[in-house]
Amino acid sequence: MAAPVNEGRAGDAAVSTAASPREGMFDHAVLNLHYDLDSGEALFRALGFNVTPRSFHTLGSMNNLMVFGTNYLELVGIDPSNPNPRKELLDWPVGLNGLVYGSDDIELTAARLRSARLPMLKPKAFSREVVIEGVTDEARFRTVHLAPDYFPASRLYFCEHQTPHLVWHPAFMSHPNSARCLKRLTIVADDFETQAQSFTRMLGLRPDPDARVWSRGTRIDFVSRKRLANLYHGHADPGPGKPKVAVMSIGVASIAMLKAVMEPRLAQKLIDIDKSCLLLPASECFGVAIEFLATNMSLV
Repeated sequence: MAAPVNEGRAGDAAVSTAASPREGMFDHAVLNLHYDLDSGEALFRALGFNVTPRSFHTLGSMNNLMVFGTNYLELVGIDPSNPNPRKELLDWPVGLNGLVYGSDDIELTAARLRSARLPMLKPKAFSREVVIEGVTDEARFRTVHLAPDYFPASRLYFCEHQTPHLVWHPAFMSHPNSARCLKRLTIVADDFETQAQSFTRMLGLRPDPDARVWSRGTRIDFVSRKRLANLYHGHADPGPGKPKVAVMSIGVASIAMLKAVMEPRLAQKLIDIDKSCLLLPASECFGVAIEFLATNMSLV
Protein backbone atom coordinates (compact mmCIF):
# COMPACT_ATOMS: atom_id res chain seq x y z
CA MET A 1 0.00 0.00 0.00
CA ALA A 2 2.87 2.39 0.68
CA ALA A 3 6.62 2.77 0.35
CA PRO A 4 9.10 4.69 2.54
CA VAL A 5 9.83 8.27 1.60
CA ASN A 6 11.28 11.25 3.42
CA GLU A 7 8.44 13.65 2.68
CA GLY A 8 8.81 15.84 5.75
CA ARG A 9 6.06 17.79 7.42
CA ALA A 10 5.19 20.01 4.48
CA GLY A 11 4.86 17.00 2.20
CA ASP A 12 2.14 15.66 4.44
CA ALA A 13 0.20 18.93 4.49
CA ALA A 14 1.15 19.48 8.13
CA VAL A 15 1.95 23.15 7.56
CA SER A 16 -1.10 25.33 7.03
CA THR A 17 -1.46 27.11 3.72
CA ALA A 18 -4.93 28.41 4.49
CA ALA A 19 -3.90 31.93 3.53
CA SER A 20 -2.19 30.81 0.30
CA PRO A 21 -3.92 30.52 -3.08
CA ARG A 22 -6.34 27.59 -2.91
CA GLU A 23 -7.75 27.45 -6.43
CA GLY A 24 -7.74 23.82 -7.52
CA MET A 25 -6.36 22.55 -4.19
CA PHE A 26 -8.30 19.77 -2.51
CA ASP A 27 -10.16 21.51 0.29
CA HIS A 28 -12.23 18.96 2.20
CA ALA A 29 -14.25 15.76 2.13
CA VAL A 30 -17.77 15.58 3.54
CA LEU A 31 -19.16 12.64 5.48
CA ASN A 32 -22.93 13.06 5.19
CA LEU A 33 -24.67 11.72 8.31
CA HIS A 34 -28.24 13.01 7.88
CA TYR A 35 -29.77 13.04 11.39
CA ASP A 36 -26.98 11.09 13.10
CA LEU A 37 -24.26 13.68 13.53
CA ASP A 38 -23.98 12.85 17.23
CA SER A 39 -22.83 9.31 16.41
CA GLY A 40 -20.29 10.58 13.91
CA GLU A 41 -18.83 13.07 16.36
CA ALA A 42 -18.58 10.37 19.04
CA LEU A 43 -16.88 7.96 16.63
CA PHE A 44 -14.16 10.38 15.58
CA ARG A 45 -13.48 11.45 19.14
CA ALA A 46 -13.13 7.76 20.02
CA LEU A 47 -10.63 7.41 17.15
CA GLY A 48 -8.45 10.06 18.78
CA PHE A 49 -9.22 13.11 16.65
CA ASN A 50 -9.52 16.67 17.89
CA VAL A 51 -13.10 17.33 16.75
CA THR A 52 -14.24 20.94 16.49
CA PRO A 53 -17.30 22.08 18.46
CA ARG A 54 -20.70 21.74 16.77
CA SER A 55 -21.51 24.60 14.43
CA PHE A 56 -24.75 25.50 12.61
CA HIS A 57 -24.93 26.63 8.98
CA THR A 58 -27.40 29.22 7.76
CA LEU A 59 -28.31 26.57 5.14
CA GLY A 60 -30.10 24.38 7.69
CA SER A 61 -27.28 21.95 8.42
CA MET A 62 -24.72 21.55 11.19
CA ASN A 63 -21.19 20.19 11.31
CA ASN A 64 -18.04 19.15 13.13
CA LEU A 65 -14.59 19.19 11.54
CA MET A 66 -11.25 17.40 11.78
CA VAL A 67 -8.83 20.04 10.52
CA PHE A 68 -5.42 19.22 9.03
CA GLY A 69 -2.69 21.32 7.45
CA THR A 70 -4.32 22.23 4.13
CA ASN A 71 -7.49 20.16 4.12
CA TYR A 72 -10.09 18.77 6.49
CA LEU A 73 -12.80 16.19 6.99
CA GLU A 74 -16.28 17.56 7.61
CA LEU A 75 -19.00 15.63 9.39
CA VAL A 76 -22.28 17.18 8.30
CA GLY A 77 -25.81 16.54 9.51
CA ILE A 78 -29.29 18.00 9.38
CA ASP A 79 -30.30 20.40 12.13
CA PRO A 80 -33.58 18.89 13.39
CA SER A 81 -34.65 22.23 14.85
CA ASN A 82 -34.44 24.00 11.48
CA PRO A 83 -37.78 24.04 9.60
CA ASN A 84 -35.91 24.16 6.28
CA PRO A 85 -33.53 21.17 6.25
CA ARG A 86 -30.74 21.10 3.71
CA LYS A 87 -32.38 19.01 0.99
CA GLU A 88 -29.19 18.38 -1.00
CA LEU A 89 -27.88 16.27 1.90
CA LEU A 90 -31.04 14.21 2.17
CA ASP A 91 -30.98 13.57 -1.59
CA TRP A 92 -27.80 11.53 -1.05
CA PRO A 93 -27.41 8.47 1.20
CA VAL A 94 -25.44 8.45 4.42
CA GLY A 95 -21.75 8.16 3.56
CA LEU A 96 -18.79 10.07 2.20
CA ASN A 97 -20.39 11.91 -0.71
CA GLY A 98 -18.96 15.41 -0.77
CA LEU A 99 -15.66 16.24 -2.51
CA VAL A 100 -14.67 19.89 -2.38
CA TYR A 101 -11.90 21.89 -4.03
CA GLY A 102 -10.69 25.35 -3.16
CA SER A 103 -11.55 28.60 -4.90
CA ASP A 104 -9.93 32.00 -4.54
CA ASP A 105 -12.90 33.76 -6.14
CA ILE A 106 -16.10 31.78 -6.59
CA GLU A 107 -17.35 33.97 -9.45
CA LEU A 108 -14.18 33.32 -11.43
CA THR A 109 -14.43 29.60 -10.67
CA ALA A 110 -18.04 29.58 -11.86
CA ALA A 111 -17.03 31.38 -15.05
CA ARG A 112 -14.35 28.76 -15.71
CA LEU A 113 -16.85 25.94 -15.22
CA ARG A 114 -19.30 27.63 -17.60
CA SER A 115 -16.60 28.09 -20.24
CA ALA A 116 -15.84 24.37 -19.97
CA ARG A 117 -19.56 23.71 -20.54
CA LEU A 118 -19.93 21.83 -17.29
CA PRO A 119 -23.40 21.59 -15.72
CA MET A 120 -23.45 23.69 -12.58
CA LEU A 121 -25.73 25.30 -10.05
CA LYS A 122 -25.90 28.96 -9.11
CA PRO A 123 -23.18 30.08 -6.66
CA LYS A 124 -24.36 30.62 -3.10
CA ALA A 125 -23.11 32.24 0.08
CA PHE A 126 -23.63 31.07 3.64
CA SER A 127 -22.08 31.23 7.08
CA ARG A 128 -21.91 29.53 10.46
CA GLU A 129 -21.15 30.71 13.97
CA VAL A 130 -17.77 29.66 15.36
CA VAL A 131 -16.60 29.77 18.96
CA ILE A 132 -12.83 29.61 19.41
CA GLU A 133 -11.32 29.82 22.87
CA GLY A 134 -14.45 31.53 24.17
CA VAL A 135 -14.69 34.09 21.37
CA THR A 136 -17.66 33.98 18.97
CA ASP A 137 -17.18 34.83 15.31
CA GLU A 138 -18.77 34.12 11.93
CA ALA A 139 -17.14 31.84 9.35
CA ARG A 140 -18.24 32.82 5.84
CA PHE A 141 -18.15 30.82 2.62
CA ARG A 142 -19.13 30.96 -1.04
CA THR A 143 -19.61 27.79 -3.07
CA VAL A 144 -20.49 26.62 -6.55
CA HIS A 145 -21.71 23.06 -7.14
CA LEU A 146 -21.68 20.93 -10.22
CA ALA A 147 -25.12 19.56 -11.09
CA PRO A 148 -25.97 16.64 -8.77
CA ASP A 149 -26.36 14.17 -11.65
CA TYR A 150 -22.94 14.98 -13.14
CA PHE A 151 -20.90 12.63 -10.97
CA PRO A 152 -22.63 9.60 -9.44
CA ALA A 153 -20.15 8.93 -6.61
CA SER A 154 -20.38 12.28 -4.86
CA ARG A 155 -21.47 15.88 -4.78
CA LEU A 156 -18.69 17.98 -6.34
CA TYR A 157 -18.17 21.62 -5.57
CA PHE A 158 -15.73 24.46 -5.01
CA CYS A 159 -15.50 26.49 -1.82
CA GLU A 160 -14.13 29.99 -1.29
CA HIS A 161 -13.17 30.53 2.35
CA GLN A 162 -13.76 34.17 3.17
CA THR A 163 -12.57 33.65 6.75
CA PRO A 164 -10.01 30.82 6.50
CA HIS A 165 -8.45 31.68 9.86
CA LEU A 166 -11.66 30.49 11.51
CA VAL A 167 -11.26 27.03 9.96
CA TRP A 168 -7.49 26.52 10.00
CA HIS A 169 -7.01 27.64 13.58
CA PRO A 170 -4.22 26.22 15.78
CA ALA A 171 -6.80 25.19 18.38
CA PHE A 172 -8.23 22.66 15.92
CA MET A 173 -5.17 21.33 14.10
CA SER A 174 -3.36 19.14 16.64
CA HIS A 175 -4.78 15.63 17.04
CA PRO A 176 -4.05 13.20 19.90
CA ASN A 177 -3.86 10.32 17.40
CA SER A 178 -1.15 12.23 15.44
CA ALA A 179 -3.31 12.69 12.31
CA ARG A 180 -1.72 15.11 9.87
CA CYS A 181 -3.58 15.05 6.55
CA LEU A 182 -6.32 13.63 4.39
CA LYS A 183 -3.93 11.87 2.06
CA ARG A 184 -6.07 9.98 -0.43
CA LEU A 185 -9.66 9.17 -1.36
CA THR A 186 -10.40 6.01 -3.32
CA ILE A 187 -13.43 5.83 -5.57
CA VAL A 188 -14.60 2.44 -6.83
CA ALA A 189 -16.56 2.15 -10.08
CA ASP A 190 -17.11 -0.41 -12.79
CA ASP A 191 -16.35 2.31 -15.35
CA PHE A 192 -13.58 3.84 -13.23
CA GLU A 193 -11.65 5.30 -16.17
CA THR A 194 -14.73 7.13 -17.46
CA GLN A 195 -15.47 8.45 -13.97
CA ALA A 196 -11.89 9.70 -13.63
CA GLN A 197 -12.21 11.61 -16.89
CA SER A 198 -15.46 13.23 -15.76
CA PHE A 199 -13.96 14.19 -12.42
CA THR A 200 -10.88 15.85 -13.86
CA ARG A 201 -12.85 17.96 -16.32
CA MET A 202 -13.88 20.26 -13.46
CA LEU A 203 -10.22 20.81 -12.58
CA GLY A 204 -8.95 21.26 -16.12
CA LEU A 205 -6.71 18.23 -15.62
CA ARG A 206 -6.36 14.69 -16.87
CA PRO A 207 -5.98 11.55 -14.76
CA ASP A 208 -2.65 9.75 -14.97
CA PRO A 209 -2.42 6.36 -16.79
CA ASP A 210 -3.49 4.59 -13.57
CA ALA A 211 -6.66 6.73 -13.22
CA ARG A 212 -5.23 8.78 -10.35
CA VAL A 213 -5.82 12.49 -9.94
CA TRP A 214 -2.96 14.44 -8.41
CA SER A 215 -3.64 17.77 -6.77
CA ARG A 216 -2.06 19.66 -3.92
CA GLY A 217 -2.70 17.87 -0.64
CA THR A 218 -4.97 14.91 -1.48
CA ARG A 219 -4.85 12.32 -4.26
CA ILE A 220 -8.02 10.86 -5.75
CA ASP A 221 -7.73 7.27 -7.00
CA PHE A 222 -10.27 5.58 -9.27
CA VAL A 223 -10.23 1.79 -9.16
CA SER A 224 -12.20 -1.25 -10.23
CA ARG A 225 -13.81 -3.51 -7.65
CA LYS A 226 -11.19 -6.14 -8.37
CA ARG A 227 -8.37 -3.64 -7.82
CA LEU A 228 -9.94 -2.46 -4.56
CA ALA A 229 -10.18 -6.04 -3.32
CA ASN A 230 -6.52 -6.66 -4.16
CA LEU A 231 -5.36 -3.48 -2.44
CA TYR A 232 -7.17 -4.14 0.81
CA HIS A 233 -7.40 -7.94 0.76
CA GLY A 234 -11.17 -7.83 0.48
CA HIS A 235 -11.68 -5.71 3.61
CA ALA A 236 -12.89 -2.54 1.83
CA ASP A 237 -15.71 -4.02 -0.26
CA PRO A 238 -18.42 -1.35 -0.65
CA GLY A 239 -20.93 -3.85 -2.04
CA PRO A 240 -22.70 -3.66 -5.40
CA GLY A 241 -24.16 -0.51 -6.83
CA LYS A 242 -23.15 2.81 -8.31
CA PRO A 243 -19.70 4.41 -8.00
CA LYS A 244 -18.78 5.24 -4.43
CA VAL A 245 -16.05 6.77 -2.29
CA ALA A 246 -14.95 3.53 -0.64
CA VAL A 247 -11.83 4.48 1.35
CA MET A 248 -10.44 7.64 2.90
CA SER A 249 -6.76 7.54 3.77
CA ILE A 250 -5.54 9.64 6.68
CA GLY A 251 -1.85 10.22 7.28
CA VAL A 252 -0.67 9.84 10.90
CA ALA A 253 2.74 10.63 12.33
CA SER A 254 2.74 7.50 14.49
CA ILE A 255 0.82 4.26 14.09
CA ALA A 256 1.73 3.42 17.71
CA MET A 257 0.28 6.71 18.97
CA LEU A 258 -2.87 6.14 16.94
CA LYS A 259 -3.41 2.76 18.60
CA ALA A 260 -2.56 4.12 22.04
CA VAL A 261 -5.18 6.88 22.09
CA MET A 262 -7.95 5.08 20.23
CA GLU A 263 -10.69 3.48 22.31
CA PRO A 264 -9.87 -0.24 22.72
CA ARG A 265 -13.18 -1.37 21.21
CA LEU A 266 -12.18 0.33 17.94
CA ALA A 267 -8.50 -0.60 18.10
CA GLN A 268 -9.58 -4.24 18.22
CA LYS A 269 -11.37 -3.81 14.89
CA LEU A 270 -8.37 -2.42 13.01
CA ILE A 271 -7.09 -4.65 10.23
CA ASP A 272 -3.34 -4.79 9.50
CA ILE A 273 -2.87 -4.30 5.76
CA ASP A 274 0.89 -3.97 6.15
CA LYS A 275 3.33 -2.55 8.72
CA SER A 276 2.52 1.05 7.85
CA CYS A 277 -1.18 0.73 7.13
CA LEU A 278 -4.23 -0.06 9.26
CA LEU A 279 -7.82 -0.22 8.05
CA LEU A 280 -11.02 0.44 9.97
CA PRO A 281 -13.77 -1.41 8.04
CA ALA A 282 -16.58 0.52 6.39
CA SER A 283 -19.08 -1.18 8.69
CA GLU A 284 -17.61 0.90 11.55
CA CYS A 285 -17.77 4.27 9.78
CA PHE A 286 -21.01 4.93 7.93
CA GLY A 287 -20.11 2.93 4.83
CA VAL A 288 -16.59 4.25 4.18
CA ALA A 289 -13.41 2.47 5.27
CA ILE A 290 -10.70 4.54 6.98
CA GLU A 291 -7.11 3.74 6.09
CA PHE A 292 -4.50 5.04 8.51
CA LEU A 293 -1.10 5.51 6.85
CA ALA A 294 2.22 6.44 8.40
CA THR A 295 3.17 9.84 7.00
CA ASN A 296 6.72 8.74 6.21
CA MET A 297 5.27 6.39 3.59
CA SER A 298 4.44 7.51 0.06
CA LEU A 299 1.33 6.44 -1.77
CA VAL A 300 1.63 3.73 -4.41
